[in-house]
Amino acid sequence: MRSFAQVEASLYLKESENKGFLRAKDYAYRLLSYRQRSTGEITQRLKVKGFASRVIRKTVKYLSGLDYLNDENFARAWIRTKMRLKPAGWPLLRYQLRQKGVADEITEKVISDFAGRYDEIDVARKLAASRRPRYKGLEPLRLKRRLYDYLRRRGFSQEAILQAIE
Repeated sequence: MRSFAQVEASLYLKESENKGFLRAKDYAYRLLSYRQRSTGEITQRLKVKGFASRVIRKTVKYLSGLDYLNDENFARAWIRTKMRLKPAGWPLLRYQLRQKGVADEITEKVISDFAGRYDEIDVARKLAASRRPRYKGLEPLRLKRRLYDYLRRRGFSQEAILQAIE
């Protein structure tokens, strides 16, 4: 049989955990109000804020249950936004999603879905064409090198770059 002090301590721990959960939930809502986030991002931000791992798990589970955290939806939105605003190659997008904490199998699934809609070579050609006027007057070899470097920084594969700058 537990003593009164043990019961009181147990209630205190539950109460403080509930307060932590409410604070973590509020913080996560605030983060999600700016933009959609991955599970990994929310987990990392809550860790940095100093929340207990138990509270973090509970918060992530709660938000996932409400479908506020869904890594597949996040990855789709991330790729859609990037391709519209600042096109990039698949390797860079893979890297960015990995940095955001999205699982590799989800990343590959989403990228394979989008690969049919966005031809990497076509996107690289359009970017090279839009960038070409900046390098007007450069000798052809130097122009190709600049375009190559630009597309490489944007995360395009070597194959796509070579076809785009020809």
